[in-house]
Amino acid sequence: MADGAGISPSRPGSGRPPTYVPSYEAPTTPMPRVSPEQALAMAEAAKARAAKTGARQDSGDAATDHAGTDHAGTDSAAQEESTRETVDYNVTADVRRPAGPFLRPDRPVAGSAATQATQATQATAAARATPARPAAPEPGPPSSFGALADRPRPAAPRARRRPRWLALAIFRIGDIPIRAVYGIGAAIVTGIVVVLIFMLFGGDTPGEQVRVSPAQGSGPAASGAPPSPKPTPIAVPPVPAAKTMTVFTGTGTPVASYAVDQTAGISYAQYGTPWAKTTRDPFTSAQKAGTSRQSQALIGSAPVPVAVPRAPATYEDFRKLAGKAAKWTLRYQPAGSKFTWTVSQRARYNLGWVLGYKVSYVQGGKKHSSQAYVMVISTAKKKPAMLFASVPDTRAALYHDLNMLFWTARAI
Repeated sequence: MADGAGISPSRPGSGRPPTYVPSYEAPTTPMPRVSPEQALAMAEAAKARAAKTGARQDSGDAATDHAGTDHAGTDSAAQEESTRETVDYNVTADVRRPAGPFLRPDRPVAGSAATQATQATQATAAARATPARPAAPEPGPPSSFGALADRPRPAAPRARRRPRWLALAIFRIGDIPIRAVYGIGAAIVTGIVVVLIFMLFGGDTPGEQVRVSPAQGSGPAASGAPPSPKPTPIAVPPVPAAKTMTVFTGTGTPVASYAVDQTAGISYAQYGTPWAKTTRDPFTSAQKAGTSRQSQALIGSAPVPVAVPRAPATYEDFRKLAGKAAKWTLRYQPAGSKFTWTVSQRARYNLGWVLGYKVSYVQGGKKHSSQAYVMVISTAKKKPAMLFASVPDTRAALYHDLNMLFWTARAI
C-alpha cells in the first residue's frame, strides 16, 4: 500500500526501532484526509528535501573519487543505502504528519489567507442573493440506529379513562353467577316466543269474552223468554291458523240464481225454496229460511262492519280481519253460547279468508247448536266484503247450503 506522498515505505533496518506503524501492519488505521492546499505544500516540501539530498550525494561522490577505487565503490554503496533510508524516513514522516490541519466532517478547513478571503467574499454574495432561511437544528450525537433513531418520536396518545360508573357496572356484571345469566336469557327468549305466538296465531286475546244481549240479536233467543238483565258473555278462543272446512252431507237446496251485491262488491248463490229474499240491517243483501225466529236461518252480505285501520294485503291480514267480523256476528247468536272454531282457510277465488264456528246453547230446556260461516274477501271497493250465514240445528238439512254458498262467492 502506498503512503500519502506516493513513496512506498521500506521496513526499518536491523537494530533500528520503527518510528511508525506501516499501513500494511495496521489495516484498520484510518487514512487522514488531505486538502488540495496541504497536498501542494507537501509536494513542495518533498521536492526541497530531494534537492538537498541530491546535493549531499554529489559532494559524497566527489570525496569518494579522491579515495581508492575499490574503497570508494564500497563507501559509495553504503552512503547511498544510508541516504535512501534517511530520505524514506523523512519523507514518510512528513507526509504522514503534514504541517497543515486535516479535513474533518465537523470542522472547516483553514486555507491560505487569499483562499479564506475569496471564500468569505463568495459567502457574503450568496447570503445577499439567497433569502434567509430558518437555521437548521444542530445535529445531535451520532446514533447507532442511524437517521431513523435521530428523528423526534411522536408523543404517545393518551389512553382514555373509562367512566367510573361504567367500570363499576362491568365489575358488578362479572360477579353475577352464570346460572343467573342463563335464567335471565331463558326468560327473555320465552317472552319473545309467547309474543310471536300471539302475533302469528291470533289477533284475538285468548279467552276473550264477547257480551251479547238478546235485545241486540235477532236469532232464536231474541223472542220468547224475557231479556236477561245481565247476559252471559261468549268466550272466543284465538283464531286457528288453519282448519279445513267440513263438507256436510245431503243434497242441499237448488241454486235458483245469483245474488249480486253491488254495495259490497260480491256475488254468491241465491237459493230457491225454502230460502227467500229479505231485508236485514246492516246487510245490503240478505235471504232467510223459516218464519220463526227460534228456527230461522240467515244469509247476509255487506261491506265489513268493523273498523279497518289499513287495507289488508295478505292472507294473514284477512284472517285477522275475519276474526273481528266473526265476533261481530255473535249478536245473531243466543247469549251464553259455548263457542268453537270449525273452519279457518283461504277463500276459493279471491284474496280473502273463511272462518266457521259452532255455538251451543240451551233453549226451551233443550240443548241446541248452530253452524255459522263468515267470509271476508278483497274487492274493488274501499272496504273488503263480508258474507255471513247461520243455520240452526232445527234446519240441519240446510247445512250443505253453507258449503255451496262459500264455493260460489267471488268479487264482481
